[in-house]
Amino acid sequence: MNLDTYLDSAQLLDCNGQVSHTLTLLLDGTVRIQFSGREAIVDPRTRRNLTPQVPVHDTLMHAASTLAGGR
Repeated sequence: MNLDTYLDSAQLLDCNGQVSHTLTLLLDGTVRIQFSGREAIVDPRTRRNLTPQVPVHDTLMHAASTLAGGR
């Protein structure tokens, strides 16, 4: 069973209308951000990147926080 089907997610589009990033709210409250074949996990409550080897721009952190219900 693919749990991703049941998790809240959002897709961000680039200026051409193509999906550039997919954000998924995980069961533990973290958010997975997938883009360009890479994956980052962030904690939207603390705005901390849990995968420091994958840089996450502030606008993506804000989107993750919004998905998780934060501000």
